[in-house]
Amino acid sequence: MTDDKDVLRDVWFGRIPTCFTLYQDEITEREAEPYYLLLPRVSYLTLVTDKVKKHFQKVMRQEDISEIWFEYEGTPLKWHYPIGLLFDLLASSSALPWNITVHFKTDLTSFGPSIGNSWNILQKKMDFVTSLLEYIRQRPNDLSFRSFFVPWLQMDNCIH
Repeated sequence: MTDDKDVLRDVWFGRIPTCFTLYQDEITEREAEPYYLLLPRVSYLTLVTDKVKKHFQKVMRQEDISEIWFEYEGTPLKWHYPIGLLFDLLASSSALPWNITVHFKTDLTSFGPSIGNSWNILQKKMDFVTSLLEYIRQRPNDLSFRSFFVPWLQMDNCIH
C-alpha cells in the first residue's frame, strides 16, 4: 500500500511538462519557438505568465503585446484554477507535454479577471498567502512542525 508520505510528495512536488506555443494569427517579426516548462501542479498560470510573455516578446512588436491569455484545444484556461486541476479537467488523457496556446489579442474578461494586469496578479498571490496564514493560525495543534513549512517552501518554489 502506498505511504501517505508518497501521496503528499506526489501532490506537492508533482510537475506537468508543458509546451507553450504562440497562436498562429499573432503577428510576429519571425517564427516563434515553443517555450517548454515543468509546471508545478499546485501553482497557478499567473506565476509563469511573466516567463512566457518574456519569451514571446522577442518575436513580437511591442505594440501588438497587450493582455496575455492561454487556451487548450479551444478552451480558454481560467487563471485562478490551479494548474494541476486544469490539466486533470482538460488534458489528463492527452499525451505529454501539455500543449497550451498563448494569445495576446482578444481580451477574455468573461472567463475571469484579466491575467495581464500586474495588480491582479499581486493581489492573487497575497490572497493565497493570507488564507494560508489564516489556516495555519486557526489549526496550530492539527499541523506537525514540518506541515507548517511545506506550503511555504512550495509557494517560494512557484514564485521563483
